[in-house]
Amino acid sequence: MLIGKRGSFMTTSFCIYFITLTMLRSLGFILLFALSPSYVLAQTLDITMTRGTMLDFTFNTIRQYNNGVIMASASEFQIESTAEWDLYVGTQTTTPGEWDVLSAYSSAGTNVVPVSILEIRAVSPGGTSQQSSFFQLQDNSSPIYLIGSGADDPLTSSGIGTNDPGNPQTDPFTHKFRIDYRLTPTIAYTPGVYSLTIVFTVAEDL
Repeated sequence: MLIGKRGSFMTTSFCIYFITLTMLRSLGFILLFALSPSYVLAQTLDITMTRGTMLDFTFNTIRQYNNGVIMASASEFQIESTAEWDLYVGTQTTTPGEWDVLSAYSSAGTNVVPVSILEIRAVSPGGTSQQSSFFQLQDNSSPIYLIGSGADDPLTSSGIGTNDPGNPQTDPFTHKFRIDYRLTPTIAYTPGVYSLTIVFTVAEDL
């Protein structure tokens, strides 16, 4: 888990473990995801995970390998802020853009697995997310913004990009988010154990 603060930036990480278990049939394996939230509590910015601490992906057919498996509304978190805010997401691994290899079960295939095989979709009840369709994850050095941008954004009080101060109790349509996951491993990768960290960051809009 990672907890960080850079000026007004508050970072919460969710660790995801991608575990591949080979079965008796050559193309049978199970992907197990475990998300462990860590909380950064501050006077003005807070991100809290309320659902999605254990996710299991199972692939039974070649079609699922190639087309992916979707787990809808698997995670949920909420934002509390007394300032305008940005929300963005990226991955953190030893080699940027690639899953960390913990172990390999054979020499078949390649163990260079891009983080982009994991896609997410962020949905808020009020339709405020800027990323309401599935998008491929990428390294946290080039994060994807769910709310706001890298610039100083104008105050937005409704609609896409809403970033005004509030909390999930009084503003449930704009300060709560559900995350859908789609994992598409194909059959090109070496059976083994891989890991990455997904970092959701809420930061004061400056």
